[in-house]
Amino acid sequence: MTGKKVLHLGIALMLILGAFTACSKEKQVDSEDKILIGLSLDSIVVERWQRELEILVATVNELGAEIDVQIANESIEKQTEQIKYLINRHVDVLIVVPNDAKAFYDVMSEAERNGIDVIAYDRLIMHPDIDLYISFDNVAIGKGISQRLMDQFKSDATTVPEETFTPYRLLIINGDPKDNNSKLLNQGFYEAVQPYIDEGLVTVVDETWANEWREQYAKDLVEEYLSKGERIDGIIAANDVLATGAIEVLSKWQKAGSVYVVSQDAELSACQRIVEKTQLATAYKPIYDLATTTAKIAISMAKGEKVLANDSIYNEYETVPFLKLDAYVVDIDNMDTVIIKSGFHRREDIYRNIDTSGEEGDTSETIEPESSSGN
Repeated sequence: MTGKKVLHLGIALMLILGAFTACSKEKQVDSEDKILIGLSLDSIVVERWQRELEILVATVNELGAEIDVQIANESIEKQTEQIKYLINRHVDVLIVVPNDAKAFYDVMSEAERNGIDVIAYDRLIMHPDIDLYISFDNVAIGKGISQRLMDQFKSDATTVPEETFTPYRLLIINGDPKDNNSKLLNQGFYEAVQPYIDEGLVTVVDETWANEWREQYAKDLVEEYLSKGERIDGIIAANDVLATGAIEVLSKWQKAGSVYVVSQDAELSACQRIVEKTQLATAYKPIYDLATTTAKIAISMAKGEKVLANDSIYNEYETVPFLKLDAYVVDIDNMDTVIIKSGFHRREDIYRNIDTSGEEGDTSETIEPESSSGN
């Protein structure tokens, strides 16, 4: 059992060696005028978005610029109107976390006509005039957490007599189908899982897609199988919120800890479940790096400077420069070395419910991220 995997690509190396250039539109910025950044967020319900909003605002302000933040509360119509408002404010750069990858074509065209650079933040936007996409390697994240689960199954299988072995039964809970990241994560899930399906180690008994990332979809799927008395051995959830829903139902049926669950985002609740052994693993995405790098890039673009990216991704219209950041698969073995040492969560918060005397953390192994070109 490995359990200590890292999806790693150094951000400094990316910025220095980037082969793809995001060419910002020609700017004429009056030295007496402050740069104005527009930020359009789908929602801040999930823990990570609240933290990223604070970091983005603080970094932009520290760099001497202003930022106008609009939050759409998961409404496509409201987000469209808010983006139009930011365009009418003549923001220098527009940062967008879209509710729906395909819902903002017209308003993105309006931003282009007004000479405004657009950064797709963490979620890809389907439009020919997106200037930069900045996110994590979602295919590699999906593959990494799924491989951690497959490694656990392989380890467990060595203790089962061959004549009595039956494939481990797996549920997959995908994210919002409107979010392109959900599709990339699903691609990664199957890149890890399919070889083990082919060899008979696992079988995917069902999967669902969670509209708006609602945890009720996770609850309903797990409840459906447990209420019928069917065995579940593992669950791949597209984020920690969905894992929370799944584990809540597992707890109800007294199966939390006996069914392996993996997910992503490294929310505090997920890290607590990992050390309490009711969740196997999560993926930690250093959102501080994502937010601060995006703020700095936005200001550079507002000044008309060129920005380097380390990859590219096709968004159904054009190949968009893609700045890809680090992500880490975290389990109980490397919780201290990845999460606590990074300062993402405090040790006393993660281990709040358990005695940690005499325990030591482990180190992490590096694995290569996937190329996202053409996805």
